[in-house]
This record gives sequence, structure tokens and C-alpha cells, in this order.
Amino acid sequence: MKRAGQAAFVLILGLALAGVTLMMWSESEPAGCAVGRDPAVTLANKRAGEGKPYRDWCHEFDGNRLHVVAAGEGDTVIFIHGFPTTWYSLSRQMEHLRANYRVVAIDGLGAGMSDAPADPAEYKLAAMAEHLDALISDLGGDRVHLVGHDWGAAFAGAYAQSRPDRVRTVTIMSAPPQNIAVRMLEISEKQREISQYVERLKSATPALALLSGARGRIASGPQNHFEAGRISAEEAQVLKEGSSDLRRINRHINWYRANLPSPDAISDEDFWPSRNATLDVPTLLVWGEDDTVFDPAFIELLDRSTQTLTILRLEGVGHAPQFEATDAVSEAIGTHIGKVP
Repeated sequence: MKRAGQAAFVLILGLALAGVTLMMWSESEPAGCAVGRDPAVTLANKRAGEGKPYRDWCHEFDGNRLHVVAAGEGDTVIFIHGFPTTWYSLSRQMEHLRANYRVVAIDGLGAGMSDAPADPAEYKLAAMAEHLDALISDLGGDRVHLVGHDWGAAFAGAYAQSRPDRVRTVTIMSAPPQNIAVRMLEISEKQREISQYVERLKSATPALALLSGARGRIASGPQNHFEAGRISAEEAQVLKEGSSDLRRINRHINWYRANLPSPDAISDEDFWPSRNATLDVPTLLVWGEDDTVFDPAFIELLDRSTQTLTILRLEGVGHAPQFEATDAVSEAIGTHIGKVP
């Protein structure tokens, strides 16, 4: 009995220490923006053809630093990824355009190797648009082409609505601009059902994510693309590593916390840049017909609020067309931006 009591005490003490360690890790700060240490940049250059190589730097604005990756020369095309991934998720499209354009990608705030501030207010689209605006100015100030996927599409579309003077074209993949996404939460019961996961995401912590196996679920995305023969083992590993820090994932979730309200608490302030903002630049929507993240009814709203809309519909493709239909997506983007001088 005495030995059993001692064993129980040791077990309880070990669990307590593990709990304290987990809590300390959960509340620790992830590393800030880093240059020259991204294995994704190394891999991009390894896979690249001839031409100006990929390089990275940190772009600071208002106390926050974004990790930026660029290659090529010519008119600028800026790529903005979605959740829960990094800039490398759009590298195939960057490489397709690199011979004729300056391709630039960012790790969104909280993602990849960018800074990851704790305050959700830092992730408001209006605040991040100011940083994007500063980056465009530092790249030369000319009008740019924007390409976004998932949250990157919501952001790119909203930025193009707010600053058409800075945007030549916009390509949105797998998601509408922010104001239409919020509008769908208002009017679509199907979208509200689909988006129930958002409220669970917003209540996450790194510790809960670790204990619930979130790291494995996130890694399953790149792994599935590898097993389907869409990407190499090296690419899958880079994508997994880029989203492996659950403290960063928790900060990346601030995109949701800051910008997507509960369907029962929507206000006009949630429709950035405004409820009735329109897209007045040439717009390409890339939509996988098997995508289950959005109610496709949003396409009608997008069509009514866009001056010039082209739609690429992809049968048998889900939420990641940049992997599932790489060539078709890359060629469509090239054609779209090539029409605008």
C-alpha cells in the first residue's frame, strides 16, 4: 500500500509539472519575423528554373513585421495565403509567373515567419490593409495584381474594394471578399451551419489545440496532397513545418477573432471596407465545385457587386485549387493579369 501511495504521488506530481510546463509553453511568445531561415525559400530556389532567385526580408509597419518573399522582375503580383498555411502554399502559381513578373508573397500576420502579436485588434483587415499599403509603396508604389486564397482572398478582395487606385487586377480563390462573407452569414442558413467551426476556432488555445490533436489535423492537408501526387515529399514537409507551431496557429486564428463576428452579433462595422463596397477592378474567381467551406450562393452576390468578373469553375476540385488543379489555376491567373496593361 505504501508503494502504491508513493507511485500515485509521483504520478500526480508528474502530471502537475507537465500541466505547468504546458501552460508556460502555451503562454510563451512565438518567435518574430526571421530572414534567411525559411526552408520554404530554400526549396523554392531548388525547384526554380532560370531567372532571378527567391529572396526574403521583413517589412515593418506600425511595430509589426511581415515576412516577405519575392522573385522575378516586371509588374508586381502579390500573393496572400489562407489559414492555416504559409506563403509557400501559392508557390506553384508564383513560379508560373516569375519569368514575366515580380512575384511577391507574404506570410500573413501570425503565420509562417511573420510577427504574431497577441492582440486580435492587430489583425483587423483595416489595420492589415495599412501594412499592405505600406508594402506596395515600398515596392515602388505602382498598381499591383493581387492573388489571394481562402482568408487571403477575403483580404485581397476587400483591399481591392477599398483601394482600386492601387490594384490592377484581383484573383480570389475559394472565398469572397470580407463584406460578402459576412453578408452570407446574415442571409444563408447553409453558410451559418458550415461556419459553426469558426466559433470553436475562436475559443482555441495552444494547449487545447495540442491536447486535441490539432497539429496532426493541420498536417493532414499537405500529407493528403502528397499522397494524391500533387506535391512532392519535400513540399509536404515544408508546408507541415510552416504550420507546426500551435502558438502561431493560435495567433493566426486572430484573423477569425478580429474579423468574423458571431452570426447573431453582426454589425455594420464587420463589413470592411463597407457593407455595399464593390469590386471595380477586373476580378477572377477561382472556385472548386466540390468546395464545402462556402455556400456557392455567394457567387451571385459577387457577380452583382463586381464590375468585371471572370469565373473559373473547376469540377472535382475542393478548397485548395492551387494544389488540386495547379496548371489550370496558374494559367487562368496568367491570362487574367495579362489582359490588363
